[in-house]
Amino acid sequence: MKLLLTILFTTNLLTWSSLAMSEISEPAQQALTAQQHQIYFDHLKYEYRNRGRTYIGMSKAAKHSAGTDRGAFFQAYYELEIVNQKILGHMKNELGTNYHANWFTRSVLHVTGDILWRFVSPQQLIDVIIPYLPKLKEMQSLARYEHKPFFAYIVAQEQAQLEASQAAKKESWDSGAKVFKEFLPQAEAELARITGL
Repeated sequence: MKLLLTILFTTNLLTWSSLAMSEISEPAQQALTAQQHQIYFDHLKYEYRNRGRTYIGMSKAAKHSAGTDRGAFFQAYYELEIVNQKILGHMKNELGTNYHANWFTRSVLHVTGDILWRFVSPQQLIDVIIPYLPKLKEMQSLARYEHKPFFAYIVAQEQAQLEASQAAKKESWDSGAKVFKEFLPQAEAELARITGL
């Protein structure tokens, strides 16, 4: 009887200790204010639409720039956006969103994308990305704990776009393409993580 009581006591002690440790190791999810909630969903909506626009734009640029000095850059950028579309598509239900580039924007990009890629400079890309990165980081900070790895990826892929554009400006379009190609395995790893493959 004494042995049974000792086993029961030890089992309970270990169970309560484990529960206490798990509560300490996982940060509590802070409740968002109404304003923070709105900021989070505004950023999320913009990011989904932005990725949709970029996917269309880079598909056009990759197609029409093949064989030019920009070809490798836009092809590598497009390959990243293909993976990004799969990642964002998979996360829609979990994030409770159904955002996408609207019909008008998609139509305009399809019509003008065949020509506009010729006028895109690395500096123009840099000028768009630099002010956008803090918004993605803010969205990451407001995200639920279980979604933090996904949003860390979203920030990382934007950072890769910045670094690729900076390399294209400083060195060459091919140098920018190399940055995208080096980041692509990270994108594929994130897709595998969220899909459980």
